[in-house]
Amino acid sequence: MSTLAQIAANQANAQKSTGPRTPEGKEASRFNALKHGLDAASVVIPGEDAAAYDALAARYQAELRPQTSVEQFHLDTLIRSDWQRRRLQRTEAKLYRALLAEGASPEDLDVAILRDSPTAKLLRRVFSQIASLDRAYHRAFSELRRIHLERVAYQRELAQYRRATEIRSSPSDLGSFQETPAPRAESAAPGSSAPSAISVPGLT
Repeated sequence: MSTLAQIAANQANAQKSTGPRTPEGKEASRFNALKHGLDAASVVIPGEDAAAYDALAARYQAELRPQTSVEQFHLDTLIRSDWQRRRLQRTEAKLYRALLAEGASPEDLDVAILRDSPTAKLLRRVFSQIASLDRAYHRAFSELRRIHLERVAYQRELAQYRRATEIRSSPSDLGSFQETPAPRAESAAPGSSAPSAISVPGLT
C-alpha cells in the first residue's frame, strides 16, 4: 500500500505532466492512438505518400511472387510491417528531438526525465511498436521461406518420379526381340560313326 509521502509525490508529478510542450512533441503525440500491424485502420494515413506505398508493395510483389492466398497474406504482412515501421521511425526521430528540447543537452536526459516525461513514455511505446512490427515481419518472412522450400522440394521429387516413370516405360537397351534359328547338327567327321540313339535300360 502506498504511503502518504508516495501519494503526495505522485500527485506532484502528475501536476508536472502536462503533455508534450514543443511543436515536435505535440505533432508526434497525434500517433498516440495509432495501432500497429493489421489493426491499423488504414495502411496509408493522411500526409503520407500513397504512390510511395504502391511502389514499395510492387517491389515486394515482384521479388517474392506469391502463388497462393496464404502466401499473399504473409506478403501483405511484410509490406504493412515495413511501411508502418518506416512511419514509426520518423515518429521516433521527432520524439527524440522533443525529448532533447526538454533539457539543455543530451546529458540532461537523466533518469527523472526519462521516467516522468510524457514524451519519454511515448517514445518507449514507439520502441515497443517497432519491436512488434519486427517480429511480425520476421514471422511472415519465415513462413514464406518455409512454403517456398517445401514447393521446391515437392517439384524436385515430382521431377524425379517422372524421370523414373519414363525410364520404366521406355524400350530396353537390348533392342527388339529377334528369333534366331536353332543350330544344325554337324556331320560326322571321316572315320567316325554318327552318334546312335541312347539306349536307356528298362526302356529298350
